[in-house]
Amino acid sequence: MNQTEILTALKRQIRREQEALPPAAVQMAEAIQTKHGGCIRAFLYYGSSRREGQVSTKMLDFYVLVDAYRDIHGRGLKQLASILVPPSVHYLEIRSETGEILRCKYAVMSERAFHRRTSGGAFESMLWGRFAQPVLIKADTEARYEKLVGTLAGACLHLAMETLPLLRSPSEIDELWARGLCESYRTELRPETPMARSRELVARFDGRYGALTDAIFGGGQEGRRAAIAQTGWLDRQRARLRWAARRILGKVMAATRVLKAAFTFDAGLDYILEKIEGHSKARIKVTESERRHPVLHSPVLAWKIFRARALR
Repeated sequence: MNQTEILTALKRQIRREQEALPPAAVQMAEAIQTKHGGCIRAFLYYGSSRREGQVSTKMLDFYVLVDAYRDIHGRGLKQLASILVPPSVHYLEIRSETGEILRCKYAVMSERAFHRRTSGGAFESMLWGRFAQPVLIKADTEARYEKLVGTLAGACLHLAMETLPLLRSPSEIDELWARGLCESYRTELRPETPMARSRELVARFDGRYGALTDAIFGGGQEGRRAAIAQTGWLDRQRARLRWAARRILGKVMAATRVLKAAFTFDAGLDYILEKIEGHSKARIKVTESERRHPVLHSPVLAWKIFRARALR
């Protein structure tokens, strides 16, 4: 199949896995929309609460897309920071219709930047790695919805093509998604073991990833053998170098985003500590002063996290 046919098959699979947002996610999306005066064009619901369905016990994760960053931040330093180091991360807490406290972390990006970076226009894998995972789309128009389906299909294809040269035999293509997600996780500051986490995710959605593999390589062995055969030694070396460079760039950018989030994400430190404790079981004690002024105390906090061996 050519690339157009592959993307068509991938889009078909992404449409197939769409479903209505859970009630808690719908309520949170409405609250975010209200908070920002109705300027949100689309919501992408992802993360552990999307995958595991335990929305009442987990923080909800969204990417929200806008026409321009000034719609959220106005004109000034926050707008500039979002343009230079997207996304900007925000926190919202509301009470559900049943009385439960719902918490949400949402990242704001311009539509233009999201589509370009997620479909493979960014060297850094943060977006196209993340959105090759299961995502639910809520958009304000059908045209916007379809464009997002195409961008998510592009993310899946780009991750697959960047991972393929790392594989040595057709039988390893069954490991393509776990390997690709693992490589992407290794470019970030994460508390969990990358390969264990990626294998767990792929196993949870094995039918989905099997369908994506068939969409790219076909259902038989012939397409897989051809894909491996077309990958030469030089292709493998270049791919290894690209991923090595992404690990350096990605960790620098992740640290930069954490520092930037301290100015926009009111519960940023608590969220980071919750993620670390949830995945690595490491418990890190912070003082009230460190919680109120995370940037000022960032060297001390970084040392505590490092000493606990909580990030890899």
